[in-house]
Amino acid sequence: MGPQRPVLHGGTMMKKAAKKLYLFWCAGLTASRRQKRKSFLLLFFKKELLAFPFLLSPPAFAAAPGDCGTIVLPAGGGAGPSADITSFSPLFSDSAYNQEASLMLYPNLLWINRYSKIDWSRSLASAVTVNATDDVFTITMRPWHWSDGVQVTAADVAYSFALDQQLGATWIDYGSGGLPYIVKSLKILSPTQLAITTIHPVNPMWFIYNGISTLAPLPQHAWKHYTLDQMDQLQSTPSFYNITDGPLKILRLDVGLDAIFVPSPSWEGPKMHFSRLVLEFLEGDGANVQGVESGAFDAAELPTDLFNSVQKFSFPGVHVEILPQEVYENVIAVNFQNPNVAFFRDVRVRQAMIDSINQDSIVQGLEHGHGDPAYGVVPRSFTLFLTPAMKAGQYPVGYDPAKARKLLAEAGYTLGPDGIMQKSGKRLSFIYLEESGTDAVTELDETLQADFRAIGIEMKMHIMEFNQIMALIQGKPTGWEATGFGQAMQNYPSGEGSVETGSGQNQEGYSDPEMDRLINANISSSDPAALYAYETYVSAQQPVIYTPRERAVLLVRNRLHGMNNFINPETFFSPDQLWCSP
Repeated sequence: MGPQRPVLHGGTMMKKAAKKLYLFWCAGLTASRRQKRKSFLLLFFKKELLAFPFLLSPPAFAAAPGDCGTIVLPAGGGAGPSADITSFSPLFSDSAYNQEASLMLYPNLLWINRYSKIDWSRSLASAVTVNATDDVFTITMRPWHWSDGVQVTAADVAYSFALDQQLGATWIDYGSGGLPYIVKSLKILSPTQLAITTIHPVNPMWFIYNGISTLAPLPQHAWKHYTLDQMDQLQSTPSFYNITDGPLKILRLDVGLDAIFVPSPSWEGPKMHFSRLVLEFLEGDGANVQGVESGAFDAAELPTDLFNSVQKFSFPGVHVEILPQEVYENVIAVNFQNPNVAFFRDVRVRQAMIDSINQDSIVQGLEHGHGDPAYGVVPRSFTLFLTPAMKAGQYPVGYDPAKARKLLAEAGYTLGPDGIMQKSGKRLSFIYLEESGTDAVTELDETLQADFRAIGIEMKMHIMEFNQIMALIQGKPTGWEATGFGQAMQNYPSGEGSVETGSGQNQEGYSDPEMDRLINANISSSDPAALYAYETYVSAQQPVIYTPRERAVLLVRNRLHGMNNFINPETFFSPDQLWCSP
């Protein structure tokens, strides 16, 4: 820990600081939102003799990695909203929180870093080779063992793949990399080697990055006596996952409270520097900040609406870390299957929506410059896969309210007496499911709501818990109309797992023959022109409405190091990267 600030006697200075922070923080807000924040600050400053714990720069000293004891973070690693973990199964994970948990128990064969490079030092596979005709992929695995000492083998990968085949379209990664339907055969060559033959030649980078990267060995010797239905019933039961090959084991799940992980004593990878990792399930930005303030959390996301406020003060014990831009998508998912909002099927309506959003203003205003505007599948700052035109800032869509209104007029809409566009008596109005408990998300959604309203589209917000939203979008097509979420970008941006007709993560029901054709061309050819054609069409089509990608800003207690490397794209966590000052 860094040096502690002297105690302030009588609480007078604390009260003055609280009042100053309240006035600054609540400037320009409505009365109801000022009252909400006042309630939070009263709780925040209730212990008058506590020293402020914030410090806006990391500790000046450098130290060798030390043991942390227990590390406590909000679920999600602290870099975003928190929600309950409901499954530890790689087979049934249906949210980023569940995937984060399962991947710490059962890592995939390949580790793709934030620069879209394979990190072989962190992968269970040591090599992947492809034949001259691009249809046979040979995977060599490093020597590895399950936590009970049994060797991890190619047969465990084959077993896992067979379960994925049985799950079919209900498997969360169904369609990614063409799995499982593009596989002609999977042959075990030796305990540490297997060969996958595809039904036709494919783009090798696509298949390796999107297909093979989703495969994970599962303990056949421990699970072979269970049916898929039984595994489904046991997916949130920690004792079922007592045999793992990842860095951690799950010790306890307390629904609505937390999940506790401990290092696996037989883990053959890098050493852990903690005895327990606790992921707590919370609602609300205030709980995150207060948790770091009190020492209950070691790190948590700093809400964007508190960023400027925190900069006004210098507090010991905590510093701010701004993480690199990760490779993921923030989107508004619109339901193409719900007849109540059939207007979403008209590409002109979707283009009008994206053209109405002032993304530069959102990045600079709400996100304090820590983010990127987004008009397609690849982040603007991530140039590896961007088309030449997009590198130059040229997209088929962009902020242009006049163009948006013209598109709606071309689609047959006229302005109604209440300022909302209408057509054949049907108002251009939809219900948007908003995740509860996060002021930053609420402010973004209110900004989007205002931008849509300015061109005559009404977005009515309905606040729900994250898991309730997930249940709805996976249920009946008429159960929802639109919602917002973040999702990991594919390692190779090709679309077969998200916007291809019938793919596993295409809960919206989007289907377009030209999109399917471009996806097929992209996955069949390594020619960049195929990738660029797909990217351009996605931007023009907006199968989901892309919104800015913010960079995570964390409050981190000075004792904890490595959060920058702990959180990776594709919901991978690197718990071995966490360490504490001695």
